[in-house]
Amino acid sequence: MVMGQNLQLRSNLTYNYALANIGGYVDSVGNEYALVGTNQGLSIVNVTNPSIPFIRFSVPGTQNDWREVKTYRKFAYVTTEGGSNGLQIIDLSHLPDTIYYKQYKGDAAINNQLNTIHALHCDTATAYLYLYGSNLFSGASLFISLADPWNPHYVGNYIYPGSGSDSYVHDGYACNDTLYEGHIYPGFFTVVDVRNKLNPVLLATQETPTRFTHNTWLSDNHKTLFTTDENSGSFLGAYDISDLSNIQELSRSQTSPGSGVIIHNTHILNDFAITSWYKDGVVITDVSRPANPVEVGKYDTYPQGSGNGFNGCWGVYPFLPSGTIVASDIDNGLFVLSPTYIRGCYLEGITTDTMTGAFINGTLVELLASPITKLSDPLGAYRMGTVTPGTYDVRFSKAGYFSKTINGVNLSNGVLTTLDVQLVPLQTFTYTGMVIDSLTGDPVADATVVFVTTGLSYRATSNASGNFSVSGVVPDVYTIYAGKWGYRTSCSTLNMTPGTIPMPVIAQGYYDDFTFDNGWTVSGTSANAWIRCEPIGTYDGNNTEINPENDVADDCSDSCFVTDNGGAPYNNTDVDNGNTILTSPFFDATIYTNPVLNYYRRYLNINGVGTPNDTMKVHISNGITTVTVENIPPTAVGNGTWVHHSVPISSLLTPTANMQLTIEVADNAPGNISEGAIDKFELTGALINRLPEVANPIINLSVYPNPFQSEVLISYKLANYSSLANLILTDLSGRLIETIELSSSEGTVKTGQQLSAGIYFVNLKSGTFSRSFKVIKY
Repeated sequence: MVMGQNLQLRSNLTYNYALANIGGYVDSVGNEYALVGTNQGLSIVNVTNPSIPFIRFSVPGTQNDWREVKTYRKFAYVTTEGGSNGLQIIDLSHLPDTIYYKQYKGDAAINNQLNTIHALHCDTATAYLYLYGSNLFSGASLFISLADPWNPHYVGNYIYPGSGSDSYVHDGYACNDTLYEGHIYPGFFTVVDVRNKLNPVLLATQETPTRFTHNTWLSDNHKTLFTTDENSGSFLGAYDISDLSNIQELSRSQTSPGSGVIIHNTHILNDFAITSWYKDGVVITDVSRPANPVEVGKYDTYPQGSGNGFNGCWGVYPFLPSGTIVASDIDNGLFVLSPTYIRGCYLEGITTDTMTGAFINGTLVELLASPITKLSDPLGAYRMGTVTPGTYDVRFSKAGYFSKTINGVNLSNGVLTTLDVQLVPLQTFTYTGMVIDSLTGDPVADATVVFVTTGLSYRATSNASGNFSVSGVVPDVYTIYAGKWGYRTSCSTLNMTPGTIPMPVIAQGYYDDFTFDNGWTVSGTSANAWIRCEPIGTYDGNNTEINPENDVADDCSDSCFVTDNGGAPYNNTDVDNGNTILTSPFFDATIYTNPVLNYYRRYLNINGVGTPNDTMKVHISNGITTVTVENIPPTAVGNGTWVHHSVPISSLLTPTANMQLTIEVADNAPGNISEGAIDKFELTGALINRLPEVANPIINLSVYPNPFQSEVLISYKLANYSSLANLILTDLSGRLIETIELSSSEGTVKTGQQLSAGIYFVNLKSGTFSRSFKVIKY
């Protein structure tokens, strides 16, 4: 037999057609059955001997890829999105000998109107069936009495008071007259009191992790609701619902973090979540501590691939009395599995600063010799676990702190081990520097400077003298970003240690890769507006990239402007119901001879209602006249990719000192998917009346110690050596104290022994370049 992790494959029954969701049933003599939804109907499979399953009956139905099944007493209820036959009812009471079935198309107020239904759930405690995503009431929940299970009776519905597709319910869970609905398109669940079927009461709503709420299921003690989001990179979510006025997210977990695999349906049994993950198969998660879910079992039903996509395991049913689990794989048939349910080994604790006692957010906790890692939350708490008991070394690390490893931590199944850790902060220092104009060598005021390394970043703005200062800096190798509107963004790396003086050099010209907020403005009528961000990719059911995953590659940062951003279903983060307009700051095109406008844009207009009919429009204005640069239709070449556009401004209108660029993306009725992005705006052309640009010869410059008591060491490195290179030492009044000639392109000189306590300036000159910095003797 093939083993997964605590799941043993007993058998695999293949079909010549695709499978959908799955249920289970036990007949009066104890035979167990898998009720397998297929795109041809319902397949009733005897799995009493899990090693020898066989099809007992095939119940025909409308051909459709979606089929769901639930049972109540001795009846099965089957839904599909195909045809117009409503709800299929199957009488299983005569198994294993025979079955009977019929269709229910609605009675009473919906008499003969029920055609298609996406999903269903039965509240067995109250004998009510709930139908979701039907052709009635925009897909809202329908209430069906099963007082007579063979003859259902419609008694009411609940329509969420939202707009658009908000009222559509994709799936849900019902227990004791409380309904937990999954509103897939807006991405939240609702909790509804349905004791009065004619007057349901909304009790609470809550967004789920990736805002595409597919399936909900209640914990055994009814205090926790578990959810799934049916999109790439989704999670099994857990929510404390003991106080519906204050729902708290407890955890979100994935089986293959970073792979993009999609979760589908989860079920809870004895504080285990048994879940279908499309391309990863069946996963068992110990959720007895819902804030610390631990994966304890897995069997991959889809060895053909992994990651994003809607192939593989559709559904799983874990409630057969024998403990047998049956799972339906869209491509590979019915899997019959024997589980071994094992509790996780739980490791939890709090990380704090040893000096201040403050909680440390974002501490990386690693269970060494395993792939398991977690980050501490804003209260310093971390929670993790493993199914494998043993003795582990645990490492704690956070930027700005010394790492700490705790050796010999013993972990046991079903046991909570608490490990609180204090981290010692690294020594920090204050960093000062100056932003320089690469053409003139002059300081640049009001420039933004950002230093970034793993887990740390610092930001400063240069003053009127071009100087900037950041405090609390941790020594490390940083990427330095510097820029200002009217200059080109620069990026470089520097080992920042006490005494090193960074001199970011930026070149004149109009350029924006959106590393910084340079003052672009957003207007329009759509709530899904332009946003400057690192883009998060979204994908439709065909795995088409809608929102871009990446910006243009060859610039300083990963940021660009997109219309809304990902992190939610693709049709929730595009432009909807109006337009959004992005407008640049004013730029002076007259500083160039023959200025050329350049930018990269990305546009996609697909799907939705009717034929795509939207456009992306780019305009340029000189303060007097506005003209169209591009009018990009849905069928334009390159749509869905980054496209570079370049055009001489004078071919469009007269260049002036008051020019602006605007980019508009609109969603016209009827609505389609309309998604835009813009990156790497720049003007090219020769700058007028500017000195030829000369490369900055100063590669590195450091001063240590500063302040100093006896002498100061000045280390330098020049791109090329000139006999004119020297260091000039002056006092505050500008009086010359010492000139030191530099004899090579790289070296260290000492000075300051002869000085009294006070403030002095050192000027490094090399050719036409000079850099000044302050030193202090005490």
